[in-house]
Amino acid sequence: MDSDDMKFRIIYDGPALDNHEMEVRDLAPALLALSEVFEEANKTIYGKGTIVSVKVNASFKAGSFGVDLIASSSSIAQNLIGMFSGSTASAACNIISLVGFGFLLGGKVKNGLIQLITWMDGRKLKSIHPLPDGNVKVFIDDEEQVFEEQVVELYKNYKLRQSLEDLISKPLEKDGIDSFAVTIDEGKSFVSINRKQSVLFKVDRPDDKKISESISVKALQLIDISFDEGHKWRFNDGSSTFHATVSDQDFIHAIDAQSVNFAKGDILMVELRITQHLQVGGIKTSYEVIKVKDIINPSRQIDLPFE
Repeated sequence: MDSDDMKFRIIYDGPALDNHEMEVRDLAPALLALSEVFEEANKTIYGKGTIVSVKVNASFKAGSFGVDLIASSSSIAQNLIGMFSGSTASAACNIISLVGFGFLLGGKVKNGLIQLITWMDGRKLKSIHPLPDGNVKVFIDDEEQVFEEQVVELYKNYKLRQSLEDLISKPLEKDGIDSFAVTIDEGKSFVSINRKQSVLFKVDRPDDKKISESISVKALQLIDISFDEGHKWRFNDGSSTFHATVSDQDFIHAIDAQSVNFAKGDILMVELRITQHLQVGGIKTSYEVIKVKDIINPSRQIDLPFE
């Protein structure tokens, strides 16, 4: 095994696994989630400068609920990264520690993301204070704990937290699977999560954050009209086609009263609100017609021949 590799084992335990067998349909998503945990942790801590991968060790046997894995790292800059007790360590070792899968420091498992989540126990943070050594002191109620600043950054990574949920919470929802554990020293010590604690690893989807909003007068050509609740119509502005909510109540009432006449292909002069939200996966843009100012039929109207 290369010096930049780190061998560890994940274990699911419970009555359903008495025969050391686990359904592939349960194990496979968990292993994929584990890979995504490392991928997202690597992005958060090292960016693109280092690649960390997880591979199943050759000793893995089908039907075993304990899976041996190897986390390996390679630095594009070929520099050593991560410091444990004054000695250098690979990115894979650092990530294993920061995620909370275990690294013994003076006989005690170092505080990582898993330890932060279990210590929080579903409670809200009171405050976080930076310390001179680069760590942070986290306060909840009348308690406090010291964590590395990068552990807090991992906590804020939604994709990583979602993968950790798939690795820990979802398998333990199955009848007869009661605990999840990790060992990095061939069973001498374990980081363990029981069924009751596993619910702490469920993560809510973060709220979308509005990042921009503008209102302008636009000419929009009608492509498709919907009179369902919500009034999502399809328009083209000459460069792209999109759906927009029509919220002009005077215009909606005029349609109900049949006092306006328009058809597919007509052009509406409107006040259009364009809103952008930052959400998981990127930017979402929404469109809303807040006022219909005029209706133009390009095929029926021509200019009068004034001199």
